[in-house]
Amino acid sequence: MESTLVTVLFTGLVVSGLVKLSALGVGWGLARTRLAERWRVYRRALAPGQLRSEAWAAVGVVLCDALLVGLFRYFSGPRMAPFSVPVALLSYAWMFVGFEVWFYVTHRLLHTRRLYRFHSQHHVAQVTEPLTSLSFSLVERLVLMGGGMGMVVLAMQVMPVTQAGVMGYILTNYFLNVVGHSNTEWLPRRFVSSWVGRVFFTPTFHALHHARYQGHYGLFTVVLDRWFGTAFHDYTLVHARAREGQGLVRIGERLSPVPVPEALPATQSESKAA
Repeated sequence: MESTLVTVLFTGLVVSGLVKLSALGVGWGLARTRLAERWRVYRRALAPGQLRSEAWAAVGVVLCDALLVGLFRYFSGPRMAPFSVPVALLSYAWMFVGFEVWFYVTHRLLHTRRLYRFHSQHHVAQVTEPLTSLSFSLVERLVLMGGGMGMVVLAMQVMPVTQAGVMGYILTNYFLNVVGHSNTEWLPRRFVSSWVGRVFFTPTFHALHHARYQGHYGLFTVVLDRWFGTAFHDYTLVHARAREGQGLVRIGERLSPVPVPEALPATQSESKAA
C-alpha cells in the first residue's frame, strides 16, 4: 500500500509540474510576441523583486498541488465512474460552475481586513505576468484546492463523476489562469459587448482586479461580479484601450466615457440658408 501511495504521489508531482510548466511556457512565449506588446492592459514595469517572490511561491504551489491531487486520486479514484462522454461533460460543467461560485465567495472573504494576509502573496503583482498564476500562499492554495476537491466529493453523492471530466477542468483552470494573468488583451473589442462576453472574463477583467484590489472577484466569468455590484464601470473602456494599443500607464487610473457634444442651435443665417 505504501509503495502504491508513493508512486501515486510521485506521478502527481511529475504530471502536475509538467502541466504547469507547459502552461507557463506557452504564456511566456506569447507574452514576448509583438502582438502581446501592443495589446498590454497596463504598460508598466513589474514591481522590484516580483518575479523572485512569485517564483518561490510557485515552488510551494507545485508541491502542495502534487501532494493534494495525489492523495485525492489515491483515495477517491476507485469511486470514479467509468468514462463516457455525457458523464465527462456533466462532471466538467459541475466543476466549472461550482468552483466559480466557491472562488468568488472565498476571494471576497480573502480581501477582508482579517484574512487579506493569506491573499497578499498573490497581490505582490499589481501588474501581472504568467507566473502570477502560481503565486499563492499555502493557506490560500489549500482553500482553493479544498474547494475543488469538495466539489468532486459532493458531486459523487448525487451523480456519477469521471476522472476525465475533473482533469479536463483542472487543465482548463491552469491554462486560463495563465491567460488571465498575461496582462495582454487577446480578445477583440466586440467580445465584451457580446452575450459571450457578458458571461466570460477577459485578461483585462483580471488585470483590473490586481491594479485596484477591490472588485472583479470572479475567476473565469463576470456574472457574479455583475450580480453583486463588484464590476468596474470602465471595464469595457479599458478593454478597448488595450486593444487599441493604448493600455493604461497609471495603476489608479479610471476612465470615463467621452461625452457626446450636444447639437448647437442653428443660427439665423444658417436657418435662412437651409
